[in-house]
Amino acid sequence: MAPTGSELLARVTPFQFLSAERRERLCERLEQRRYADGELLVRAGDLSRDVFLLAEGDVEAIDDRDPPVVLSTIQAGHYLGERAALFEQPRRVAIRARGDVIAYTLPGKDFLELLDTVPVFAQALALALKVKQGIFVGYRRLWAEILTLVDRREFLLSELVEAYASLQPALHPHLHEEQIDVGALGYAVNRLPEGVTRTLVYFLCGTLPELYSNPDTKFDPVSTRARRRAAWQAMPSKTIVLLRDGVTDVTDFLTCLCCYAVEARKIRHRIRSSETLRALKPIVAQGDRVAAEQLLQKLDLSDEERAGLQELWPDDWWVRLRDILLHHEDIQIECDTPVDDYNSRASEVWVSQIQERARALVDLDDPELEVHIISSNTHSVANCLSGYLVAKSDEILAWGRKHRPQLCGEPSPERPWGKLWRSRNDLVYVVARDYFKAHPEAELEWDQVEAAGGRQELRATAFTGIEVQLFDVRKLQMEHTDPELTICDPPHPVLLINVDYAFGQQAEEILANLLFVFGRRVRSVNVLGKAGGLVGKRGDILLPAATLLQTNDELYPLPNYDLDGDQLRALAPDLAVHEGPILTVAGTLLQDRALLHFYRRIWKCVGLEMEGSFFARQLISAVETKVARPDIQTRFAYYTSDVPLNPEENLSEGMKPWEGVPPLYAITRAMLNRIFSVCAVPSPPSKA
Repeated sequence: MAPTGSELLARVTPFQFLSAERRERLCERLEQRRYADGELLVRAGDLSRDVFLLAEGDVEAIDDRDPPVVLSTIQAGHYLGERAALFEQPRRVAIRARGDVIAYTLPGKDFLELLDTVPVFAQALALALKVKQGIFVGYRRLWAEILTLVDRREFLLSELVEAYASLQPALHPHLHEEQIDVGALGYAVNRLPEGVTRTLVYFLCGTLPELYSNPDTKFDPVSTRARRRAAWQAMPSKTIVLLRDGVTDVTDFLTCLCCYAVEARKIRHRIRSSETLRALKPIVAQGDRVAAEQLLQKLDLSDEERAGLQELWPDDWWVRLRDILLHHEDIQIECDTPVDDYNSRASEVWVSQIQERARALVDLDDPELEVHIISSNTHSVANCLSGYLVAKSDEILAWGRKHRPQLCGEPSPERPWGKLWRSRNDLVYVVARDYFKAHPEAELEWDQVEAAGGRQELRATAFTGIEVQLFDVRKLQMEHTDPELTICDPPHPVLLINVDYAFGQQAEEILANLLFVFGRRVRSVNVLGKAGGLVGKRGDILLPAATLLQTNDELYPLPNYDLDGDQLRALAPDLAVHEGPILTVAGTLLQDRALLHFYRRIWKCVGLEMEGSFFARQLISAVETKVARPDIQTRFAYYTSDVPLNPEENLSEGMKPWEGVPPLYAITRAMLNRIFSVCAVPSPPSKA
């Protein structure tokens, strides 16, 4: 006799871990169904979300070909079909009864409710998914392949592309389709050094060999649009790249190259012909844009694909197409860096430079000195603390309304400065960048005023790629800072260190060196970043309760002692604030949709980024080893720059200023307000 629904729930993992009362309530949602031999429970491509519990008989997962191929057999006493509900995707395979079958179905929404409300159910399911569904197989294969090849030191990119393609990254949604994924191609190209279409050899290194020392005097620098990379052209078709850390940067670089290689191959296969190559030769030689446009219209490309390629390479897309036709992505990699070791020599030089600049501002031996570290960017903190920008705000906005009307938006009675902006000061900071480009003498004056007001800048980064600003808080023009800041003169010396974004594992080394220098004088560490959102939309704010390191699923709690969602909502009433763990990944192109849904559903992660766990791990270590004071305060907050699960809101599409600036400045103001509230009271002895 087939077991009842109640009996079945008590036997099957993870349902057996529910309380007896919860299982009984769940029974009311079960529906018994009977299937004859050969009858389909579900078809491939179905959009149904039911989860099946097999009470009697076996079923087969089949590849619905002609003839059908049996992929696996599932016996009575197990569940199936959860992937459709969990990962919000059509059924991957058909399920066919083998003999008479009795099954109970549970609506997908009830299954998801269990994940959201019963932690033990979620974690038990997580263990089963890793084995049963194999959702980490593609990720682990690609990760292992990267580590193996880097350890080998010399390899061809083609050796990695197959493992990359098997993962199907969420940011590369059209990877296996014939259409050119111009969004994914743009994402990759913008994060690789210029000249990727004609580079055949990359030399990746953690430390420059002696022969290549002082590279700017020997080679031409090569820029990267959307990454801070130190790169040089050693010779035609060979590029030297100085990596910022031993694992994250090389992973990011290689996966971006794989993405580029996949899409370049599609382009070549779509447009290659002797006639196309012959037509491109004089166009490239003469730079004939008109002839190039005429040729482009004849190529086997859609309007969207043509527009995407022109947007990606606006000045020479015809040159790039010829490169792609001839290149074949025959890329050789030489990797001269251990994968588990960041170039500490550079960070030590960098931190000694900071120490020297700090001594010019404050007495580092003063027992009352208080230090606050911010990991942010090179503009939001400085702008909020700038009395010069406040004094010049009317002039800057008047210039913006005349010369950048599309940026300001039309004025309205409630927002005379521009209806796109809730905060007048946010618009001032955005327009100021263009204003200073148009008025270099004003930018020079600004720098002089800020230097006199206690700000020092360190732009020589010792190849760390990280710029730094230091502020002597006692010298700030308190009455002329951002109007939404609440600050007062501190009764003791306070040094504010604003550190530009680190990259991946580099964050751990950078923070460690700062804590070694300033030790127990450090009152707070504040991490302000941007992240991919697993909930909500672009521009939302993420307030993490913990970080989760993907490579080993280690969870690091983040107290966020005095920063809460209400403070952020008060500063950004138009934006949503999502609270929960944030996932630290080794690379954005290492994530497929199943993995992202897994971390969203099982771990309740609200977003993903690349540095948080390394900051958190170093903070925990510093406190345990007594390098840092036990009451050191931490504040972590991010704004959502993209939503990887939504193809319309991924990183290949740049954020509009009115999307990204408001959350950035809301977080900046919130963190500065909390820092200055701490500065306003006497500092406890640091025992440095």
